[in-house]
Amino acid sequence: MVKTPYKQGEIYSIEAGDYVGQMFVVVDITNDSVGCLRLPDMDNLKVPIESFDHGRNTGIIVLSEKLPRSVYKVSKAQYFKNEDANN
Repeated sequence: MVKTPYKQGEIYSIEAGDYVGQMFVVVDITNDSVGCLRLPDMDNLKVPIESFDHGRNTGIIVLSEKLPRSVYKVSKAQYFKNEDANN
């Protein structure tokens, strides 16, 4: 796993831009992107690391909380179910 200031299981609120009003659950962090489950649509979204960092540094993406383990497990399962459906 890549060393980043964000962690799997964190949920971020989107304060501006195309996804304003939505929430991103961090599920999969790679060298190039942050894989998020986008709520309430339950869609996957891969955000480039640079864009995610820029959003955090400018207040576009704001950390809401670390999800309880049981809630994160459901979100993670949905994310990987969506990934399987895309292949």
